[in-house]
Amino acid sequence: MTAPYALAAAAPRPALPAPPTLAAVAVWHSLLEERWQQRLSTLTELSLAYHGAAESCGHPAGAAETARLQKLLREATAARRALGETEDALARLTDGSFGRCDQCARPIPTTDLLAEPETRYCAGCVAVSWVALAG
Repeated sequence: MTAPYALAAAAPRPALPAPPTLAAVAVWHSLLEERWQQRLSTLTELSLAYHGAAESCGHPAGAAETARLQKLLREATAARRALGETEDALARLTDGSFGRCDQCARPIPTTDLLAEPETRYCAGCVAVSWVALAG
């Protein structure tokens, strides 16, 4: 007679999928390059708007101008971060780690990558980190 826990311990690990084909890599590269161009354009527009607003406001700047400058700076910072995430995804595509979770190395579902191609983690690892943060 076998102990019930012995069956669970013997469960096979899921097989890793084959590496993506060159055609799939080309499609992901094209998608990420397009996102990079869009994000660069957004960052450029926000940076120009910030610098233009900073030059046009009087010194010392009033509360409304200061609030507007801070908002533009936050948006430009977020845009730069997003651009960096796209650059990181392109680097992962080049080194072959794109589409694999940085934490557990399991494949990230294509539907998740299509929603957010820059994602680094599978849903399971994201859930565990949220639980740890809330804990």
